[in-house]
Amino acid sequence: MENFDNQIVEENVQTTPNATHSFNDNEKDLMTQACAYIYSMSKWMRFFFVLMILGIVFMGVLGLIFTFGGSAFNSLYSEDFDFPFIIFGLIYIACAGVYVIPAIYMKRIYKAADQTLISNDNAAMVEFLKNNKSLWKFSGIFVIVMFCLCITVFPLIGALVGLANL
Repeated sequence: MENFDNQIVEENVQTTPNATHSFNDNEKDLMTQACAYIYSMSKWMRFFFVLMILGIVFMGVLGLIFTFGGSAFNSLYSEDFDFPFIIFGLIYIACAGVYVIPAIYMKRIYKAADQTLISNDNAAMVEFLKNNKSLWKFSGIFVIVMFCLCITVFPLIGALVGLANL
């Protein structure tokens, strides 16, 4: 048993890399491909960040219009039409607020990707991967919450509206 343990220790010592590691051609090729993917992802994250900001602004303005101009919309129609535009506007503003979180992650991702590519900074690479993970974690939780709302709350609201119209 002791001989076996010594053999394992000797093998581990022999396979431990040196402090100065030189990349072989395969590792250099992998790093080049990884940098190309990071560069491509950085461009797409910047594009989606701009789209998210435009969407947030559009939803926020539309929410404010519906919230504060709801009574004007109701006065344009007959007295039978009583749609709660204020609630609709507040929902738009809340959705715009929720979309701020992924927009922040997208900005952090493309900034860290740019820093990684410019200075070959390992800390920036870790920040890039951390924010990427956080973006997808938030997206997954958001989808689960929306799925639960679609199953529980929205049918309940539809049933209540249907009963009110009887």
